[in-house]
Amino acid sequence: MSFYQTYRPKKIADLDLVAVRDVLLSTLASGKISHAYLFVGPRGSGKTSTARILAQLVNCEKNACKSSDFSEPCGECEACRVIGGGSSVDVIEIDAASNGLVDDIRDLREKVRLSPVQLKKKIYIIDEVHMVSTAGFNALLKTLEEPPAHALFILCTTESQKVPETIASRCARVNFTKATIDEVMGSLLKAVKGEKLDVDKEILQQIAEATDGSFREGHKILEQLSSYGTKIDEQVLTKVLGVVGRHSVKKLLDFVMVFDTDGIIKMFDEMEKTGVKAGILVTLLLREAKLEMEKQIRSGESPAIYLRIIDNLISSADRIKISPLPLLPIEIALLSVAIDEKGGEPRPKVQIPSTASKPAQETKKHEDSIVKLSAETLIKREETEDVNRKTVQDDSGEYINIESVRTGWTSFLDSMAESNGSLAG
Repeated sequence: MSFYQTYRPKKIADLDLVAVRDVLLSTLASGKISHAYLFVGPRGSGKTSTARILAQLVNCEKNACKSSDFSEPCGECEACRVIGGGSSVDVIEIDAASNGLVDDIRDLREKVRLSPVQLKKKIYIIDEVHMVSTAGFNALLKTLEEPPAHALFILCTTESQKVPETIASRCARVNFTKATIDEVMGSLLKAVKGEKLDVDKEILQQIAEATDGSFREGHKILEQLSSYGTKIDEQVLTKVLGVVGRHSVKKLLDFVMVFDTDGIIKMFDEMEKTGVKAGILVTLLLREAKLEMEKQIRSGESPAIYLRIIDNLISSADRIKISPLPLLPIEIALLSVAIDEKGGEPRPKVQIPSTASKPAQETKKHEDSIVKLSAETLIKREETEDVNRKTVQDDSGEYINIESVRTGWTSFLDSMAESNGSLAG
Protein backbone atom coordinates (compact mmCIF):
# COMPACT_ATOMS: atom_id res chain seq x y z
CA MET A 1 0.00 0.00 0.00
CA SER A 2 1.03 3.60 -0.53
CA PHE A 3 2.34 5.67 2.36
CA TYR A 4 -0.80 7.79 2.77
CA GLN A 5 -2.94 4.63 3.08
CA THR A 6 -0.51 2.79 5.36
CA TYR A 7 -0.10 5.71 7.74
CA ARG A 8 -3.69 6.93 7.87
CA PRO A 9 -4.78 8.02 11.36
CA LYS A 10 -6.61 5.23 13.18
CA LYS A 11 -7.98 7.31 16.06
CA ILE A 12 -9.25 10.83 16.57
CA ALA A 13 -6.24 11.60 18.76
CA ASP A 14 -4.01 10.61 15.81
CA LEU A 15 -5.48 13.26 13.51
CA ASP A 16 -2.78 15.69 12.44
CA LEU A 17 -5.16 18.59 11.79
CA VAL A 18 -5.31 20.10 15.27
CA ALA A 19 -8.53 22.12 14.85
CA VAL A 20 -10.52 19.09 13.66
CA ARG A 21 -8.98 16.87 16.32
CA ASP A 22 -10.08 19.24 19.09
CA VAL A 23 -13.65 19.50 17.76
CA LEU A 24 -14.10 15.74 17.49
CA LEU A 25 -12.51 15.05 20.87
CA SER A 26 -15.12 17.38 22.39
CA THR A 27 -17.83 15.49 20.52
CA LEU A 28 -16.36 12.25 21.82
CA ALA A 29 -16.57 13.43 25.42
CA SER A 30 -20.11 14.77 25.13
CA GLY A 31 -21.42 11.77 23.20
CA LYS A 32 -23.56 14.06 21.05
CA ILE A 33 -23.17 12.40 17.68
CA SER A 34 -25.18 14.07 14.91
CA HIS A 35 -27.18 12.06 12.36
CA ALA A 36 -25.34 13.91 9.53
CA TYR A 37 -21.99 15.68 9.15
CA LEU A 38 -20.68 17.97 6.44
CA PHE A 39 -16.88 17.84 6.20
CA VAL A 40 -15.61 20.88 4.30
CA GLY A 41 -12.00 21.39 3.24
CA PRO A 42 -9.33 21.08 0.53
CA ARG A 43 -8.18 17.79 -0.97
CA GLY A 44 -5.78 15.76 1.13
CA SER A 45 -6.83 17.38 4.42
CA GLY A 46 -8.09 14.11 5.95
CA LYS A 47 -11.88 14.26 5.41
CA THR A 48 -12.33 10.63 4.31
CA SER A 49 -9.92 9.29 6.93
CA THR A 50 -11.84 11.14 9.64
CA ALA A 51 -15.14 9.81 8.29
CA ARG A 52 -13.87 6.23 8.62
CA ILE A 53 -12.67 6.86 12.18
CA LEU A 54 -16.12 8.25 13.03
CA ALA A 55 -17.72 5.16 11.48
CA GLN A 56 -15.56 2.94 13.72
CA LEU A 57 -16.25 5.08 16.78
CA VAL A 58 -20.06 4.78 16.63
CA ASN A 59 -19.88 1.03 15.91
CA CYS A 60 -17.06 0.00 18.27
CA GLU A 61 -18.14 -2.57 20.86
CA LYS A 62 -16.60 -0.43 23.61
CA ASN A 63 -19.22 2.24 22.91
CA ALA A 64 -22.16 -0.12 22.42
CA CYS A 65 -23.84 0.73 25.72
CA LYS A 66 -22.66 4.33 26.07
CA SER A 67 -24.64 7.52 25.55
CA SER A 68 -21.77 9.86 26.47
CA ASP A 69 -18.04 9.87 27.10
CA PHE A 70 -17.31 7.68 24.09
CA SER A 71 -14.00 5.88 23.82
CA GLU A 72 -11.67 5.90 20.84
CA PRO A 73 -12.15 2.98 18.42
CA CYS A 74 -10.37 -0.04 19.86
CA GLY A 75 -9.30 -1.35 16.46
CA GLU A 76 -9.66 -4.93 17.72
CA CYS A 77 -13.37 -5.72 17.78
CA GLU A 78 -15.14 -7.18 14.76
CA ALA A 79 -16.75 -3.87 13.82
CA CYS A 80 -13.44 -1.96 13.91
CA ARG A 81 -11.69 -4.64 11.86
CA VAL A 82 -14.26 -4.86 9.06
CA ILE A 83 -14.57 -1.07 8.81
CA GLY A 84 -10.77 -0.62 8.90
CA GLY A 85 -10.36 -3.29 6.23
CA GLY A 86 -13.03 -1.74 4.02
CA SER A 87 -15.08 -4.94 3.89
CA SER A 88 -18.20 -3.93 5.81
CA VAL A 89 -21.46 -4.01 3.84
CA ASP A 90 -22.90 -1.43 6.22
CA VAL A 91 -20.34 1.27 5.36
CA ILE A 92 -21.26 2.60 1.93
CA GLU A 93 -18.83 5.01 0.24
CA ILE A 94 -20.19 6.90 -2.77
CA ASP A 95 -18.06 9.06 -5.06
CA ALA A 96 -20.28 11.84 -6.38
CA ALA A 97 -17.59 12.98 -8.83
CA SER A 98 -18.17 9.90 -11.00
CA ASN A 99 -21.79 10.66 -11.93
CA GLY A 100 -24.87 12.64 -11.00
CA LEU A 101 -25.85 10.01 -8.45
CA VAL A 102 -29.61 10.24 -9.01
CA ASP A 103 -29.93 6.45 -9.17
CA ASP A 104 -27.50 5.96 -6.27
CA ILE A 105 -29.41 8.42 -4.07
CA ARG A 106 -32.73 6.79 -4.92
CA ASP A 107 -31.23 3.42 -4.11
CA LEU A 108 -29.94 4.92 -0.85
CA ARG A 109 -33.47 6.12 0.04
CA GLU A 110 -34.87 2.65 -0.48
CA LYS A 111 -32.17 0.78 1.45
CA VAL A 112 -31.50 3.23 4.29
CA ARG A 113 -34.67 2.09 6.05
CA LEU A 114 -33.30 -1.44 6.27
CA SER A 115 -31.45 -2.31 9.46
CA PRO A 116 -27.67 -2.80 9.26
CA VAL A 117 -26.44 -6.35 8.66
CA GLN A 118 -23.16 -6.39 10.63
CA LEU A 119 -22.95 -3.15 12.57
CA LYS A 120 -24.92 -1.10 15.04
CA LYS A 121 -25.18 1.82 12.61
CA LYS A 122 -25.23 2.02 8.84
CA ILE A 123 -22.76 4.63 7.56
CA TYR A 124 -23.08 6.56 4.29
CA ILE A 125 -19.96 8.48 3.21
CA ILE A 126 -20.59 10.65 0.12
CA ASP A 127 -17.38 12.16 -1.25
CA GLU A 128 -17.42 15.35 -3.37
CA VAL A 129 -21.10 15.78 -2.51
CA HIS A 130 -21.24 19.13 -4.34
CA MET A 131 -21.17 17.11 -7.59
CA VAL A 132 -24.58 15.57 -6.89
CA SER A 133 -27.24 16.68 -9.39
CA THR A 134 -30.28 18.74 -8.44
CA ALA A 135 -32.51 15.67 -8.65
CA GLY A 136 -30.04 13.78 -6.47
CA PHE A 137 -30.04 16.55 -3.84
CA ASN A 138 -33.83 16.54 -3.79
CA ALA A 139 -33.84 12.81 -3.15
CA LEU A 140 -31.14 13.15 -0.46
CA LEU A 141 -33.00 15.98 1.26
CA LYS A 142 -36.01 13.81 2.02
CA THR A 143 -33.75 11.24 3.65
CA LEU A 144 -31.93 13.84 5.76
CA GLU A 145 -35.23 15.35 6.90
CA GLU A 146 -36.40 12.07 8.41
CA PRO A 147 -33.31 9.91 8.96
CA PRO A 148 -33.65 6.49 10.59
CA ALA A 149 -31.99 6.12 13.99
CA HIS A 150 -29.59 3.47 12.71
CA ALA A 151 -28.10 5.67 9.91
CA LEU A 152 -25.23 8.16 9.94
CA PHE A 153 -24.47 10.38 6.94
CA ILE A 154 -21.04 11.94 6.36
CA LEU A 155 -20.91 14.31 3.38
CA CYS A 156 -17.47 15.47 2.21
CA THR A 157 -16.84 18.41 -0.13
CA THR A 158 -14.11 20.73 -1.34
CA GLU A 159 -16.63 23.35 -2.52
CA SER A 160 -19.21 23.99 0.19
CA GLN A 161 -20.75 26.92 -1.70
CA LYS A 162 -22.15 24.43 -4.23
CA VAL A 163 -23.98 22.42 -1.59
CA PRO A 164 -27.61 23.62 -1.29
CA GLU A 165 -28.42 25.39 1.96
CA THR A 166 -31.30 22.98 2.53
CA ILE A 167 -28.74 20.14 2.71
CA ALA A 168 -26.01 22.01 4.63
CA SER A 169 -28.46 23.26 7.28
CA ARG A 170 -29.36 19.68 8.21
CA CYS A 171 -25.73 18.68 8.86
CA ALA A 172 -23.20 19.42 11.58
CA ARG A 173 -20.41 21.23 9.75
CA VAL A 174 -16.72 20.49 10.44
CA ASN A 175 -14.18 22.73 8.71
CA PHE A 176 -10.94 21.14 7.48
CA THR A 177 -8.36 23.81 6.71
CA LYS A 178 -5.08 23.50 4.83
CA ALA A 179 -2.53 21.87 7.09
CA THR A 180 0.30 23.98 8.44
CA ILE A 181 3.92 23.06 7.69
CA ASP A 182 4.32 21.71 11.24
CA GLU A 183 1.18 19.57 10.91
CA VAL A 184 2.37 18.09 7.60
CA MET A 185 5.82 17.44 9.07
CA GLY A 186 4.22 15.65 12.03
CA SER A 187 2.30 13.41 9.65
CA LEU A 188 5.40 12.71 7.54
CA LEU A 189 7.46 11.79 10.60
CA LYS A 190 5.21 8.78 11.16
CA ALA A 191 6.10 7.46 7.70
CA VAL A 192 9.79 8.32 8.16
CA LYS A 193 9.94 6.28 11.36
CA GLY A 194 7.82 3.46 9.96
CA GLU A 195 9.93 3.13 6.80
CA LYS A 196 13.23 3.78 8.63
CA LEU A 197 14.18 6.65 6.33
CA ASP A 198 17.13 8.96 6.91
CA VAL A 199 15.75 12.46 6.37
CA ASP A 200 16.99 15.71 7.89
CA LYS A 201 14.45 18.03 9.48
CA GLU A 202 15.28 20.72 6.92
CA ILE A 203 14.53 18.35 4.02
CA LEU A 204 11.28 17.29 5.69
CA GLN A 205 10.31 20.94 6.01
CA GLN A 206 10.96 21.54 2.31
CA ILE A 207 8.74 18.58 1.44
CA ALA A 208 6.01 20.01 3.68
CA GLU A 209 6.34 23.41 2.00
CA ALA A 210 5.80 21.80 -1.40
CA THR A 211 2.50 20.12 -0.41
CA ASP A 212 0.27 23.21 -0.29
CA GLY A 213 -1.20 21.97 2.99
CA SER A 214 -2.12 18.47 1.78
CA PHE A 215 -1.24 15.45 3.93
CA ARG A 216 -1.82 13.07 1.03
CA GLU A 217 0.46 15.06 -1.28
CA GLY A 218 3.20 15.05 1.37
CA HIS A 219 3.11 11.27 1.71
CA LYS A 220 3.12 10.83 -2.07
CA ILE A 221 6.22 13.02 -2.38
CA LEU A 222 7.98 11.19 0.46
CA GLU A 223 7.17 7.83 -1.12
CA GLN A 224 8.54 9.02 -4.46
CA LEU A 225 11.76 10.21 -2.82
CA SER A 226 12.16 6.95 -0.88
CA SER A 227 12.37 5.03 -4.16
CA TYR A 228 15.91 6.49 -4.53
CA GLY A 229 16.99 4.96 -1.22
CA THR A 230 16.54 5.39 2.50
CA LYS A 231 18.84 8.43 2.55
CA ILE A 232 16.99 11.52 1.29
CA ASP A 233 19.16 14.62 0.87
CA GLU A 234 18.93 17.90 -0.99
CA GLN A 235 20.34 16.40 -4.19
CA VAL A 236 17.60 13.76 -4.33
CA LEU A 237 15.00 16.37 -3.47
CA THR A 238 16.08 18.64 -6.33
CA LYS A 239 16.31 15.74 -8.79
CA VAL A 240 12.85 14.35 -8.05
CA LEU A 241 10.85 17.37 -6.99
CA GLY A 242 12.67 20.32 -8.50
CA VAL A 243 12.92 21.93 -5.08
CA VAL A 244 15.93 23.96 -4.00
CA GLY A 245 17.17 23.78 -0.43
CA ARG A 246 17.22 26.65 2.03
CA HIS A 247 21.00 26.84 1.63
CA SER A 248 20.59 27.59 -2.09
CA VAL A 249 17.88 30.16 -1.40
CA LYS A 250 20.07 31.98 1.14
CA LYS A 251 22.98 31.90 -1.31
CA LEU A 252 20.80 33.45 -4.01
CA LEU A 253 19.73 36.28 -1.70
CA ASP A 254 23.35 36.79 -0.63
CA PHE A 255 24.28 37.33 -4.29
CA VAL A 256 21.62 40.05 -4.48
CA MET A 257 22.92 41.72 -1.32
CA VAL A 258 26.49 41.94 -2.70
CA PHE A 259 25.22 42.92 -6.20
CA ASP A 260 26.76 39.79 -7.78
CA THR A 261 24.76 39.62 -11.01
CA ASP A 262 27.03 36.91 -12.45
CA GLY A 263 26.36 34.69 -9.43
CA ILE A 264 22.59 35.16 -9.81
CA ILE A 265 22.69 34.29 -13.52
CA LYS A 266 24.81 31.16 -12.94
CA MET A 267 22.47 29.90 -10.19
CA PHE A 268 19.43 30.34 -12.42
CA ASP A 269 21.21 28.50 -15.25
CA GLU A 270 21.75 25.55 -12.89
CA MET A 271 18.14 25.65 -11.70
CA GLU A 272 16.91 25.62 -15.30
CA LYS A 273 18.91 22.44 -15.92
CA THR A 274 17.66 20.67 -12.79
CA GLY A 275 14.03 21.66 -13.39
CA VAL A 276 13.41 23.72 -10.27
CA LYS A 277 9.74 24.66 -9.96
CA ALA A 278 9.21 28.41 -10.14
CA GLY A 279 6.19 28.44 -7.83
CA ILE A 280 8.07 26.68 -5.04
CA LEU A 281 11.20 28.80 -5.55
CA VAL A 282 9.37 32.13 -5.29
CA THR A 283 7.62 30.94 -2.12
CA LEU A 284 10.92 29.93 -0.52
CA LEU A 285 12.57 33.21 -1.55
CA LEU A 286 9.68 35.23 -0.14
CA ARG A 287 9.75 33.32 3.13
CA GLU A 288 13.53 33.75 3.51
CA ALA A 289 13.44 37.44 2.51
CA LYS A 290 10.65 38.04 5.03
CA LEU A 291 12.74 36.49 7.82
CA GLU A 292 15.76 38.61 6.90
CA MET A 293 13.63 41.76 6.68
CA GLU A 294 12.19 41.16 10.16
CA LYS A 295 15.69 40.45 11.49
CA GLN A 296 16.99 43.78 10.16
CA ILE A 297 14.02 45.69 11.58
CA ARG A 298 14.59 44.19 15.03
CA SER A 299 18.29 45.05 14.90
CA GLY A 300 17.59 48.66 13.90
CA GLU A 301 19.03 48.31 10.37
CA SER A 302 17.30 49.55 7.24
CA PRO A 303 15.24 46.80 5.56
CA ALA A 304 14.87 48.80 2.33
CA ILE A 305 16.63 46.31 0.05
CA TYR A 306 14.60 43.36 1.39
CA LEU A 307 11.41 45.36 0.98
CA ARG A 308 12.32 45.84 -2.69
CA ILE A 309 13.16 42.15 -3.09
CA ILE A 310 9.83 41.11 -1.57
CA ASP A 311 7.89 43.59 -3.70
CA ASN A 312 9.61 42.40 -6.90
CA LEU A 313 9.09 38.73 -6.02
CA ILE A 314 5.37 39.25 -5.38
CA SER A 315 5.07 40.93 -8.79
CA SER A 316 7.03 38.11 -10.45
CA ALA A 317 4.69 35.51 -8.92
CA ASP A 318 1.88 36.76 -11.19
CA ARG A 319 4.07 36.72 -14.31
CA ILE A 320 5.25 33.14 -13.70
CA LYS A 321 1.89 31.84 -14.96
CA ILE A 322 2.15 33.56 -18.34
CA SER A 323 5.90 33.37 -18.92
CA PRO A 324 7.17 30.71 -21.40
CA LEU A 325 10.20 30.47 -19.08
CA PRO A 326 8.71 30.27 -15.56
CA LEU A 327 11.99 31.04 -13.77
CA LEU A 328 12.70 34.15 -15.86
CA PRO A 329 10.39 36.57 -13.96
CA ILE A 330 12.10 35.59 -10.69
CA GLU A 331 15.55 36.06 -12.21
CA ILE A 332 14.59 39.50 -13.52
CA ALA A 333 13.13 40.44 -10.13
CA LEU A 334 16.41 39.70 -8.34
CA LEU A 335 18.70 41.07 -11.05
CA SER A 336 16.84 44.39 -11.15
CA VAL A 337 17.38 44.87 -7.41
CA ALA A 338 21.07 43.93 -7.65
CA ILE A 339 21.71 46.25 -10.61
CA ASP A 340 19.82 49.20 -9.10
CA GLU A 341 21.52 48.85 -5.73
CA LYS A 342 24.89 48.62 -7.46
CA GLY A 343 24.20 51.94 -9.12
CA GLY A 344 23.10 50.65 -12.49
CA GLU A 345 25.04 50.49 -15.75
CA PRO A 346 25.92 53.81 -17.44
CA ARG A 347 23.73 54.43 -20.43
CA PRO A 348 25.60 54.88 -23.73
CA LYS A 349 25.68 58.48 -24.91
CA VAL A 350 24.09 59.11 -28.27
CA GLN A 351 25.93 61.70 -30.44
CA ILE A 352 23.42 63.93 -32.20
CA PRO A 353 24.79 66.26 -34.94
CA SER A 354 24.09 69.86 -34.03
CA THR A 355 24.81 73.25 -35.62
CA ALA A 356 25.71 74.49 -32.16
CA SER A 357 29.08 72.74 -32.49
CA LYS A 358 30.05 74.92 -35.48
CA PRO A 359 31.92 78.20 -35.03
CA ALA A 360 29.60 81.10 -34.27
CA GLN A 361 30.88 83.16 -37.22
CA GLU A 362 30.18 80.36 -39.71
CA THR A 363 26.71 79.88 -38.28
CA LYS A 364 25.91 83.58 -38.53
CA LYS A 365 27.20 83.65 -42.12
CA HIS A 366 24.97 80.71 -42.97
CA GLU A 367 21.95 82.45 -41.42
CA ASP A 368 22.67 85.68 -43.36
CA SER A 369 22.86 83.76 -46.61
CA ILE A 370 19.48 82.20 -45.89
CA VAL A 371 17.92 85.62 -45.23
CA LYS A 372 19.49 87.08 -48.40
CA LEU A 373 18.31 84.16 -50.49
CA SER A 374 14.80 84.46 -49.10
CA ALA A 375 14.68 88.21 -49.92
CA GLU A 376 15.84 87.64 -53.52
CA THR A 377 13.27 84.89 -53.96
CA LEU A 378 10.50 87.18 -52.68
CA ILE A 379 11.46 90.03 -55.11
CA LYS A 380 11.54 87.67 -58.09
CA ARG A 381 8.15 86.24 -57.10
CA GLU A 382 6.59 89.75 -56.95
CA GLU A 383 8.05 90.68 -60.38
CA THR A 384 6.67 87.48 -61.87
CA GLU A 385 3.21 88.13 -60.46
CA ASP A 386 3.28 91.70 -61.82
CA VAL A 387 4.14 90.46 -65.30
CA ASN A 388 1.38 87.88 -65.09
CA ARG A 389 -1.11 90.56 -64.16
CA LYS A 390 -0.13 92.65 -67.22
CA THR A 391 0.19 89.83 -69.77
CA VAL A 392 -2.34 87.20 -70.92
CA GLN A 393 -1.60 84.29 -73.21
CA ASP A 394 -4.26 83.35 -75.81
CA ASP A 395 -5.00 79.87 -77.18
CA SER A 396 -2.58 80.32 -80.09
CA GLY A 397 0.28 80.80 -77.69
CA GLU A 398 0.76 84.56 -78.54
CA TYR A 399 0.87 87.15 -75.72
CA ILE A 400 -1.73 90.02 -75.72
CA ASN A 401 -0.91 93.33 -74.03
CA ILE A 402 -3.67 94.55 -71.68
CA GLU A 403 -3.11 98.26 -72.56
CA SER A 404 -3.75 97.63 -76.27
CA VAL A 405 -7.03 95.88 -75.41
CA ARG A 406 -8.20 98.86 -73.33
CA THR A 407 -7.33 101.34 -76.13
CA GLY A 408 -9.21 99.44 -78.84
CA TRP A 409 -12.24 98.51 -76.71
CA THR A 410 -14.33 101.59 -77.76
CA SER A 411 -13.74 100.96 -81.47
CA PHE A 412 -14.73 97.33 -80.93
CA LEU A 413 -18.04 98.28 -79.32
CA ASP A 414 -18.87 100.78 -82.15
CA SER A 415 -18.31 98.12 -84.77
CA MET A 416 -20.53 95.65 -82.90
CA ALA A 417 -23.35 98.23 -82.53
CA GLU A 418 -24.04 98.13 -86.27
CA SER A 419 -25.29 94.52 -85.90
CA ASN A 420 -26.64 94.70 -82.31
CA GLY A 421 -28.69 97.76 -81.37
CA SER A 422 -28.42 97.13 -77.64
CA LEU A 423 -24.71 97.99 -77.74
CA ALA A 424 -25.30 101.41 -79.34
CA GLY A 425 -24.20 104.39 -77.22
